[in-house]
Formats: sequence, C-alpha cells, structure tokens
Amino acid sequence: MRRSGIFAEKRVVFICFVIALGQFQNGYDSAAIAGFQSMDGFLAVFGYHDAALGEYNISTDVQRLIQSLISVGGFVSAVAIYALGSRLSRRVGLWIGCLLAVVSVSLMIGVTSLGGLYAGRLLLGASNGFLVPYSVMYMTESAPSLLRGSIVGMSTFQTSLGALFGILVDNYTAKRPGHSSWQIPLAVMYCVPVLLGTFIAFLPDTPRYYVTRGEDEKAVQAIRRLRGITDEGLLRAEVADIRSAFLLETELHAGVHLRDMFSSRPDRRRTLLCYACNVGQTATGVNFMAGFSVYLFVQARVGDPFMWVLVSLAIALTGNMLAFPAMRFIGRRELLVGCSLVSAVMMLGMAVVYTVAGKSSAAAGKALVALSIVYTWVYGVGQGPVLWALSTEIPSQRLRSQTVGTASGVGYIVGWLSAFFTPYFINPDKLNWGPKYGYIWGASNLVLAIWAFLFVPETKGRSLEQLDELFEKGVGARKFASFAVERQLVDGDSRTLQQSRGGGGGGGGLEERDGSSKMATTVDQLEDPEKGAAGTPASSSSTSHK
Repeated sequence: MRRSGIFAEKRVVFICFVIALGQFQNGYDSAAIAGFQSMDGFLAVFGYHDAALGEYNISTDVQRLIQSLISVGGFVSAVAIYALGSRLSRRVGLWIGCLLAVVSVSLMIGVTSLGGLYAGRLLLGASNGFLVPYSVMYMTESAPSLLRGSIVGMSTFQTSLGALFGILVDNYTAKRPGHSSWQIPLAVMYCVPVLLGTFIAFLPDTPRYYVTRGEDEKAVQAIRRLRGITDEGLLRAEVADIRSAFLLETELHAGVHLRDMFSSRPDRRRTLLCYACNVGQTATGVNFMAGFSVYLFVQARVGDPFMWVLVSLAIALTGNMLAFPAMRFIGRRELLVGCSLVSAVMMLGMAVVYTVAGKSSAAAGKALVALSIVYTWVYGVGQGPVLWALSTEIPSQRLRSQTVGTASGVGYIVGWLSAFFTPYFINPDKLNWGPKYGYIWGASNLVLAIWAFLFVPETKGRSLEQLDELFEKGVGARKFASFAVERQLVDGDSRTLQQSRGGGGGGGGLEERDGSSKMATTVDQLEDPEKGAAGTPASSSSTSHK
C-alpha cells in the first residue's frame, strides 16, 4: 500500500509548510513596503510634501531604490550560494537567512535616513536570497515524488499569505501618527526568522544532502524523522536509489565548476531551463503587482486601496489552496501554459481598459480591480507553484546548489530591472502609463506560455533520480510524461518497487540499454558501496521486489 497520500505523509507536509515560512517573509515584505508608499507617516520621513497636490508623495528615485535593492541583495546571496556550493547545508543556509532578516529589520526600524533604509533593504534582500532558494531546495529534496509538486507549491501559498498579512497590518497602522505606522509592520517581520530559526534547530538536513556527503546512515535517519517511515527495508531502498543515481551522475560528470553547468548537453539544458524558470517568475508580472498594487490603486482612484488589495489577496489564497491538488493531478506543462495565457489576457485587459476609458473612469477602476483579482488567483493556481517546483526539480543533484544559486542570481537581476524601471512607467511625473503598463506584462506572459509549451518537460510523478535518467537520455520536452524509464519509483512508499509509467521491461532484471543499466536501483547497494560505485548492473534477484 502506497504512502503517498497527504494524510499518510502529514508529517513531511507540516514540516515543509513551516519551512516555507522563508517565502512568507518575501510576500509580507513585498506587500508591506507597497503599503508604506501610501502612508503619511512613512512619506513624511522618506518622501516629500507635494504643494501642488497638498499631500505627501514619494520620488521616483526613492521608490525604485527601496524596491530594487531587495533584488541587489538577493543577487549577492546568489553569488555566495554558488561560491559555497554543497559545503553549505540547507539548514545552515536557512539559518543565515534568518540572521540577516533580524539584522535588516532592526536596522530599518531604527533609522530615519534614506541611507539607513537602503542598507536595510539591501540586507533584507540578502536574507531573502538565502531563505527563498534554501527553503525550496529543502522541500524538494524531502518530499515524496508524487507530492513534491504540491508541497513545493506551498511556497506560493506562503508568499500570498505573507502578502495578505503585510497588507492587513498596514491597513490597521496606516492612520497612526508618527513613525509607528510603518515601524509596527516592520517589527512583525521578526516573527519569521525567530520561528523558522527555532524550528529548523530540531530538524535534520535533507536525505539527498547527506548522500552527497557520503553520510548514508544520516540519510536513513533523516527520512525516518521527516516522513515517519519505520520499515528499515523501505528506508534503505530509498537511500540506495538516491545514492546510485548520485554515483552515476558523479561518474559521468566528475567535478563541480561553473563550466560544468554548461559543459555537457544534459547539464546545459537543465541549467538553462532552471534559469528560465527564475526569469519566468518576473515575466508573470507578479513583482509588479505585488510591489506596486497599492500605489497603482491609489493612482487609479478606486476607493480604499488597502481594502481592495486585501480582497484581492484573500481571493488569491483560494487559488493557492487549489494549487495543492492541481499540482498533484494536473501536469506542470498544462498548468503553466494555461495559466500564462489567462494572465496575458488579464494584463492586456487592464491596459486596454485604461487606454479606451482613461484614468478618470469609474468603470475602468472597477475593471482594474476585477482583472487584478483574477490575475492573482490564476498566478496562485499555476504559474507561481509550477515555476518554483520546476526550478528545483530540474537541476541535477550534483549541481543543484550551484544551479539554483546562480539561477536565483539571474532571477534577481531581472527582478531588479523590473523594480528599477517600473516607477518610470507608472508614476505621474514620468511616463504616467499607470495600468497601461499591463501591455508589457501581457506580452511577457504570452512569451512565457509559448516557451513552456515548446521547452518545459513534464516532471509530475517522477522522482528526482528518474529525471536524471530522462535528461541524460535527451528525452524531448513533450515526451517526458510517456517515456519508459528504467529506474523504478522507490520513494520509500512501498516494498514493491513500482515500474514507472510506460512499463520499462517486465522481466526480473533491468535490461541494459546504452549503459543506462547503471541507473538500476538495488537495495543491497547500500550494504555494498563498491557495487554501487562501479555501476554494476543489478541482478534479477535485486529487482525481484517488483
């Protein structure tokens, strides 16, 4: 009987939900800082009084820096992650992110100068640069195959939940006099690093991390603690599967250098796909909506901007919750292509409405709210969770830290460009596009849908080790779902090693095919390291568990 049901795996689901708090901070900050730009208390310190309008405003330069410095800090962390590579465990990476978060929040609360605010934003970006990739890597490497997409999809749920809390706190402090209007929302951010840092102190690292360190017994203990599996045979079967795939990959591609991510065709393909997934997060337009939604609603004069953003985020959470079953039962490709097309229509709809009706139209304001709500819901169902899952599923085990780290860096560069130039497009004293900025994001969503259809492979239901085999064999993106792999799905789910989709041979042994019999999983490899290292084809007795 399989253990892959949500209830059966409730322990690892809960653990990964808490680990995803790293994403909660990112969402909370994005929404909170967006709200600050409409708070008189914040604008009185970091903005200016506009005599013509008779109210406080914020300059384009300040606006772009407090948004874009987050990406600069994230890029610095991405460089550090690459430099440290596999020497830095997932837990330690999360701890570093928590420490940087505490320092950055303390700095932003205590300063009243732009220089101090910029420094705090830079450090907070560095914190996110550790928390975001390491939390997703931890979830990816700990979750069972059939639930991996759903579990990693919780990243988007936590991001939206954080954004909802950020706007909620802003809404209740916005009218407070003085500095407390923005200092209180910042102080709430202490909760994430304190809770997460304490929680991970009681957790092991991921089983795949231990295998890369040659610590197989710790990997067995990690699976036992993370998933509650007590059957020793199942535990050792999964570790043997992880280790045999890692040994084969190491044998085929020795060494870990920057050039290794591009030297062979399989690694180059995986690296470019991972990079594209990170760029795709910005291409969805979510950074624009998250960072400037309150300001955009103010400019569009749609009533209470905080209330409308709250409504939008609350509805978006239902999409995030739907993503959990959607990621399990619907393919990654279908979700990404379909949701990207819908997002393109929503973004283009915002732009067209304001082009035709103008900013003074009440009907246009209502349309903006409605279209933005649909957009955030669709992003939460498909684009966000799928792109997060793919960005950590696709890299190889040997190069995962380096690939995810550098891909995060590429994503932060693109995110910085978006945050840096967005104020020029939407601010009244610059191009004054306002919601017509949606033309750009509508086009980028359309490009994202085309790219996903042509190049994104289907990873649903595949173990990370099976994905290694598929990439090594050069299987086309649209053939991933139906291709018959030789490596069987172990995942600690059952003593019966299930044959993957498409069969793959009905005999007792695994047929050798282009040397890929090295991928065969055998339980006895854990007790016989020399056999696993040599890549000796498994005998029929070692696959008789089928």
